[in-house]
Amino acid sequence: MRVVITGAAGFIGRKLTAALIRQGQLMGPGEAPAPISELVLADHVDFAAPSTGTGSIPIRKLIGDLRDAGYRQQLFEGGVGSLFHLAAALTTEAERDIALGIETNVLSLLGLLDLCRAQKTAPRFIFASSIATFGGTLPGVVDDTTAQTPQTSYGAHKVIAEQLISDQSRHGMLDGRALRLPIVVIRPKAAPSVSDSVAAILREPLNGRDVDCPFKPETVLPVVSVQAVVRALLKLHDLSADTIGALRAFNLPALSVTAAEMASAVQGYPQRKPGQVNWRPDAQMQKIVDGWPARFESARARQLGILSDASITEIIDAWLKDAP
Repeated sequence: MRVVITGAAGFIGRKLTAALIRQGQLMGPGEAPAPISELVLADHVDFAAPSTGTGSIPIRKLIGDLRDAGYRQQLFEGGVGSLFHLAAALTTEAERDIALGIETNVLSLLGLLDLCRAQKTAPRFIFASSIATFGGTLPGVVDDTTAQTPQTSYGAHKVIAEQLISDQSRHGMLDGRALRLPIVVIRPKAAPSVSDSVAAILREPLNGRDVDCPFKPETVLPVVSVQAVVRALLKLHDLSADTIGALRAFNLPALSVTAAEMASAVQGYPQRKPGQVNWRPDAQMQKIVDGWPARFESARARQLGILSDASITEIIDAWLKDAP
C-alpha cells in the first residue's frame, strides 16, 4: 500500500513518518493489515528524509506547492492507498493573507479530493483538523455536541474541509476521517504560530532560556503531546468504516492546564537548569486563545481508544526522551 503524508517536514509529519517506518503497515482494503509499499513525503520546504535501512520501506521525497495541480498529480502517481493530510497555512498566515489561506487550505484540498475520486479504489484520507473550528461564546467543556462557530479564517477552512471530506465519504469516493487537534506541544524549535507561543512556555525554560509569555497566567490551554497525536492519527486510520459511521470528525481529547501550571511544571526539572517565564500579555494573542475551547473532550473518541495525555509531566517526559 502506497502512503502519502503532506506536511511531512513539519513537527507532526516527522513524528508520524517515524512511527509509520517502525510500524511498517496499516489497515488496508478489506480491513486487513497491509504492508506499506512506499512512503511518499511531501512538503513545500526541503528537508532530510529519514533513512530506513536496507530492505525497509522505500521512501520518496517530493518537494513542491500543493497549490500546483501538477505537483498534486505527482503525489498520486502509482496510486494512493492512504493519505495523511497535515499541510496547511496556519492561523496567523491565513489571517494575514486571506487569498493564500483559501488557496492552500481549501482549493488545494479540493484538488486532492478530485484525485481521490479519480482512483478506482477509494483511498483512506486522514485529515488534521483543529480546535480552531470552535469559537465565539463556548460552553465550559467543548464536546461532541458543541456547534462549530470558528472565529478565524483558519478555523473556517478546517470546517469546510471536514464537511467536504464527510460528504465525499458518504458518496464512497474516499474513506475520510478528521481529527480535531488541540494545542500540540512541545515543538523542538520556534515557529511563527500562536500554538508555538504555548509550546514555548515549556520548551524555552527546559532549554535553560527565559521566555516572554503573551498570555495571562490564568489562561486555560488545552494541550496534547505530539506522541499522543501520532497515536491518535494511526488509531483513527485503522478503525473500520463501520466503527466510524456517518460522523467523520473527532475531537482529540486534551489535557487542560493553565499557563501558570505549565510554567510551574518545568521548575520540577532542576537538572535542566530551567529558565523563567516572564508574563507579557499581548492583547491580540490573548484574544485568539480566548476564542478557543479551554476544555476539549470527546466521549466518542475515548470510547474508541483515542486518548489524551495523563499529565503535563507526561508530556514533558515524552519530549525529554526525544530531546538532545
